[in-house]
Amino acid sequence: MKPIAIDSPRSLLFAMFAIFEALLVTSAVVLWCVDPRRMSGLDDVAGIAFWFSFVGLSIVCWLLRRVAPRLATVGFITVLASFAAVALLPAVP
Repeated sequence: MKPIAIDSPRSLLFAMFAIFEALLVTSAVVLWCVDPRRMSGLDDVAGIAFWFSFVGLSIVCWLLRRVAPRLATVGFITVLASFAAVALLPAVP
């Protein structure tokens, strides 16, 4: 067997990292593209997905900081950058 398949918790963390990273970036882009003047369910769903993936990616990066420090650093940078981008949303016309 491959060594990465034997180490199940590590491969599970890598898979969770990929899922949360994709969900975080996608929901941040959707939040930027949604028209705030129109009330739709899409912005609510994107906001819930953003916070779910924000918390999930933060926890996964915290667990990965000893196993894969570079990947954890990339995840932390993504979390902070997406939070800053969404925090600027009300100020953008």
